[in-house]
Amino acid sequence: MAQVLVVCGGRSLEREISLKSGRRAAEALRKLGHTVELADADRRFIERIKAEPPDAVFVALHGGGGEDGTIQDLMDLLEVPYTGSGPLASALCMDKHVFKTFCAVQDIPTPRWHSFTRSSLADLGAGSTFDTLTTELGLPLVVKPAREGSSLGIHFVDRPDHLTEAVIGAMSYDDRVIVERYVEGRELAVTLLGPADDPRALPIIEIETDEPYYTFTAHYEIGASTMREAELEPAVRDAVLDTAKRAYGTAQCRDFARVDMRLEPHGPQVLEINTIPGLTETGPTPLAADVAGWTFERLIEAVSERALA
Repeated sequence: MAQVLVVCGGRSLEREISLKSGRRAAEALRKLGHTVELADADRRFIERIKAEPPDAVFVALHGGGGEDGTIQDLMDLLEVPYTGSGPLASALCMDKHVFKTFCAVQDIPTPRWHSFTRSSLADLGAGSTFDTLTTELGLPLVVKPAREGSSLGIHFVDRPDHLTEAVIGAMSYDDRVIVERYVEGRELAVTLLGPADDPRALPIIEIETDEPYYTFTAHYEIGASTMREAELEPAVRDAVLDTAKRAYGTAQCRDFARVDMRLEPHGPQVLEINTIPGLTETGPTPLAADVAGWTFERLIEAVSERALA
């Protein structure tokens, strides 16, 4: 058995969710027989690692610092094994604009979009392109902070005169926002485990809410969304899994990640990859494991097996 340090918390807006994920992961690791400590991602974290290096770090740190490759880069420097994707895949998937650009280059289907930075709006008058944007992409639109998770700061826009307000609102979360074509279709989540070149998929989860997209409330408030195994025709299921695996593999993800999609009549559209999916009771990833007949402990064991090898 191993000495495992579970890192969670941090200073992002997802701190409380991260703490819940970390506590659940720590409890599962203890049940698997490991010696486990919880560590907040604060100024003392690296000194703690250097003073007593664990056999592995379980990364349950959502948001900035955890999903952007920062802590992964530090663990690589200190030669401490850790769970989840490496620095490059983490940084790529954290930034929705960069990730979607990558998808377009790799011929992975993703909704059409444009991005705006704070400086483009303030210094270049980019807001005057909004009428062109709505003509090109059509309505409705979804406005998102480029580097924020858990659907924080997302706005649904179904009228041209609401776009400016939505962009300004999303800009309070990040210096770059993306404006994306809204995909009218089924919301799917595909959790993948293992290496980039040969991941295995847990059952596809379908998410239904009363909102036009998967909101923060729907993520974490019990009863705010309905999740179940998606009922798909075999050919559609194969297309969803193939697209998810291509996105996971070409981004060089590893250990586990959740590919979020919308399913249109002509096929799936990749919205984003979460390289550190939430592990709370309301999350699609724990549900996918449950549908597969796995205990939560088995899920955590699968996530940790490479780092603990």
